[in-house]
Amino acid sequence: MIDKVKQQTEKRLKISLIFLAVVFLAIAGRLWYLQIIKGEEFLRRSEANALRVVPIPAPRGIIYDRNLVPVANNRMAFTVSIIPRALPSDPTPVFERLGEIVGHAPEEIATAIETQQRLPYYPVRLFRDVSPEIVTRIEEARLDLPGVIIEETPIRNYPFAEVAGQTLGYLGLISLEQLKELGPLGYSANDIVGRTGLEWVYETVLRGIEGGQQVEVNRVNRPIRVIGQVDSVPGNNLILTLDIKLQAKAEQILRERLAEIRNEGRYPNAYAGSVVVLDPRNGQILVMASEPGYDPGKFVGGVSVEYWRELINNPYDPLRNRVTQGEITPGSVYKVVTALAALSENKTTPWEIFETTGRDYVYPQKTCWILAQGRNHGRINIAEALRDSCNIVFYEIGRRVGIDSLHRWSRLLGFGEKTGLNIYPPEASGLVPSREWKQANFKRADQQIWYPIETLDVAIGQGAVLTTPLQMAVAYAAIANGGVFYEPYLVQAILKPTGEIAEVFSPVIKRRVDFKPQALAAVRDGLRRVITHGTARNVFADFPIPVAGKTGTAELGKSTSDVHGWFACYAPADNPEVVVVVAMERGGGGSGSAAPVARRVLEAYFGLDVVEEPAEEELGEDPGEIGLP
Repeated sequence: MIDKVKQQTEKRLKISLIFLAVVFLAIAGRLWYLQIIKGEEFLRRSEANALRVVPIPAPRGIIYDRNLVPVANNRMAFTVSIIPRALPSDPTPVFERLGEIVGHAPEEIATAIETQQRLPYYPVRLFRDVSPEIVTRIEEARLDLPGVIIEETPIRNYPFAEVAGQTLGYLGLISLEQLKELGPLGYSANDIVGRTGLEWVYETVLRGIEGGQQVEVNRVNRPIRVIGQVDSVPGNNLILTLDIKLQAKAEQILRERLAEIRNEGRYPNAYAGSVVVLDPRNGQILVMASEPGYDPGKFVGGVSVEYWRELINNPYDPLRNRVTQGEITPGSVYKVVTALAALSENKTTPWEIFETTGRDYVYPQKTCWILAQGRNHGRINIAEALRDSCNIVFYEIGRRVGIDSLHRWSRLLGFGEKTGLNIYPPEASGLVPSREWKQANFKRADQQIWYPIETLDVAIGQGAVLTTPLQMAVAYAAIANGGVFYEPYLVQAILKPTGEIAEVFSPVIKRRVDFKPQALAAVRDGLRRVITHGTARNVFADFPIPVAGKTGTAELGKSTSDVHGWFACYAPADNPEVVVVVAMERGGGGSGSAAPVARRVLEAYFGLDVVEEPAEEELGEDPGEIGLP
């Protein structure tokens, strides 16, 4: 019985072993068939279809002007990208073929992939906003370009081209400095970000949230079907204080006047200037025009070598916003500082009469501009001295006030410090000279001494005094509104993509200055007289709205006859709602170069009919310290 059971067990074991051997042989045969016979075919099939994660770029937030006109939005464009993982083991032929099509060296492509690569299957976007012709050539060479794909992505669009270009700023590949700052927020070396202007200041606000698609693609990276998708989220939008229509008009007026001055032949270097329009009731900037400018749209997709060279080789630096960074000598528009200081510290009164002969009685070499015409301003008070821009009166009251008080009042009126505007590159501080400044900036003992004659220079806005047009606008706004210094600002609100308000920016009062009523009244009276009977009377003849302002001409030294022309004003004079400051670099006297620009800007602001500019006033030219013919 035991032997029989043993035989049956051995029989079952043999059958099981045979069965296992057959199964093993079948599996081995199948593996051999798949790997040896069909291996190459299945490898091709596995490479033919693959899943890719394709990121969906988020549209950048839209920037609107104060009237909700888009000044920076987005459009769809073709982008040439490379998926590093899909490149062959030796990608050189791919780089060479692609470089031939797009016009870039293979080494540039290789370096871009090396520096910008994030993940093996994440596309490195190399060339944005390429033409349809390039797209067609890439598609025709598809078999020679494994790993190269064409994406349709949103890119920045600037509908008004150069208008407000320096204020808006341009986009570019993120810099190393920016990457250090933004890396913790998820930015990478492949990202396009704001490089200047509001595009950079509000980069993290305007940037959206990237989405993605899981796509099945074939062996040449053509999509077959979408497996899944997460939509991108657009960035937040900005509403600016700028009036883009008025901005465009101001830029046109400025550019035309500069061209006219050059064509007249007397000031052939008049290529640069600026206009700032400010609301004195809240600090909102309506216009920030700087000439020459640039088109931020030409940076989209990568700025061309030719355009970049054109910008950086231009001696008048189009990349610089002259409203915030243009530190120049102010000349007679600065005389309001001296007047307020003298009246506030009882160094003169609105009724004091000054006897003027055209020369300073202490330093005869210090003259008034009218002396070149063989005349003088005679007996005048301080308001009339502002009206006629009489250097002699301001030499005298500057001497009485002294440099220490002049420096203090200059700083009180906002000169020598930043206004607080949130912009990039940051605004310049300007310069108000003082005893301490000389001691800190000069080495020789005789150079460190503050000399009385230097006080006279500061009193008329000459010497080492430097200001920006924005600083001047803030100071005149405070005179217009009675002593309130607002921080100027450009952004009113941030809107979510849904249209909901995310943040509203309210006016910020930096400080208040309690001007003595009679001091402020005398200065305002003088500024009004400039328009009605003074150095700007012909320019503003028959202007239907009362204006108060000041012309200014700043000398650049004995080595050149070029001068800067200034005009600063507010209107209506009896209830100010707008301040306009114009600076014409190397453009001639303020009454002839800058005041006509201001008039036309005010006409545009108030919606008045355009009229011919009056002829330049024979006596109204304010050429600064020395007389100009």
